[in-house]
Amino acid sequence: MVKRLIIKFIIEVGSTVAKSFMKAYQQSAKQQGGKSANPFSEFLNQTMQAANLTHKPMTRDEAFKILQLTAEKTNAEEILKIYWRQFHKNDPVKGGSFYIQSMVHNAKCELMKDFPDANEKEILEKLRKEEESQKGKEEEVKQEEQKEN
Repeated sequence: MVKRLIIKFIIEVGSTVAKSFMKAYQQSAKQQGGKSANPFSEFLNQTMQAANLTHKPMTRDEAFKILQLTAEKTNAEEILKIYWRQFHKNDPVKGGSFYIQSMVHNAKCELMKDFPDANEKEILEKLRKEEESQKGKEEEVKQEEQKEN
């Protein structure tokens, strides 16, 4: 079990380093006008692309599937409402998946590009308050039931 975790850790770190190296290389290539400085850098670029270590952005279709929305019914408040619920449902502290939580966050970011004027902080604060008031009501009902028993 420990060996497996160590191997996973080494692979993750290696992948992160490779991605960072590729990103730095791409930035330097852009500064040089997009031309590779030497044959090694060209080889490196081809290798990184072949190994699929370059980041691919999420598509709108993927984002809709992850948040279980349709394009017709989408508005900023609905996106954030589903995001809020799914994000907290997949909290690693509560036994959820960090990967799924990250995908939910990326889906929200992709879909919110259609609503640049929406105030995310304000909507999320409203959702947080609604959740707290709902929890408070549930606790009151439980206390009343306990008093009756």
